[in-house]
Amino acid sequence: MNRFLTLLRHWLGCALARPRRVESAYSGTLEVTWYEGRKVLNSANANYSYGPLHQVMRYGLLFTEPAAAGNVLVLGLGGGSVVQMLRQEYQVTGAITAVELDPVVIQVAGEEFGIRPDAQLRIVCADAFTWVATAPAQAFGLIVVDLFVDLDLPAGLYTPGFWQHLWRLLRPDGYVLVNILISTEVWVENQEVSSYLAEVGFLVKEMEVEEYNRLLILRKPAKAE
Repeated sequence: MNRFLTLLRHWLGCALARPRRVESAYSGTLEVTWYEGRKVLNSANANYSYGPLHQVMRYGLLFTEPAAAGNVLVLGLGGGSVVQMLRQEYQVTGAITAVELDPVVIQVAGEEFGIRPDAQLRIVCADAFTWVATAPAQAFGLIVVDLFVDLDLPAGLYTPGFWQHLWRLLRPDGYVLVNILISTEVWVENQEVSSYLAEVGFLVKEMEVEEYNRLLILRKPAKAE
């Protein structure tokens, strides 16, 4: 019996550790695997959710007062680790809207990580850069921007219209948390992105986290319109 239980545990461990791979028209091969005892979602070259990126975003959220945010917008769902953190670690009780371009990613988030629409969570399959143009003004107290395709930043991050829409969607005294890469320069209208955002009206805080990530913490002043 003891030998049988040992073999059963070994078989279950191997089964749980075996990666699941799915093909995406946007992200190529996505892999659900295990990292430091936790299930994670990776693309070919990047962690999409629950691995090192989870720690980066957790740190960034410390500076955004999530519990006081009310409604939250998440641009880039991934496996849903930001949604999970907002609910479980930061006690966000307002409505969360998550916008994700890739239907395969949405499917994996539901099947592998239990991130599905409910009374508090709305998941929208859409291009974030198109969607923000249609959303109502001052609808969110916190916006989280984590828009990657593998290790590439989408072209929309380099356009002034996107950032101006975020300003419009954010209520006064609200925050935006933006995840980009240290190694990739983002220029908007011939200005480095942080300088451009300060001209838009945001209060800008920058930080480098781990070896690769650069976080922008943006705050809309309380008296801003």
